[in-house]
Amino acid sequence: MGREEKMARQYSVMFREYPDALTPQQVQEMLGIGRRKTYELLQSGRLQSVRMGRIYRVPKLTVIDYLCGNSI
Repeated sequence: MGREEKMARQYSVMFREYPDALTPQQVQEMLGIGRRKTYELLQSGRLQSVRMGRIYRVPKLTVIDYLCGNSI
């Protein structure tokens, strides 16, 4: 199984119950981290996100890539 096939499988299996655009609270649940660490990752750019005013939305694929150690 090639790297691309492995990644496609991870994306289809991991965190199926979560929506494609996540709130910071959902990111906390997925990664098992606290609020402060979540916002640190978002503000530093280590987790890609879209900010609309004071609201962050994080693509689920970004969280999976971060968790698996893939480059974002």
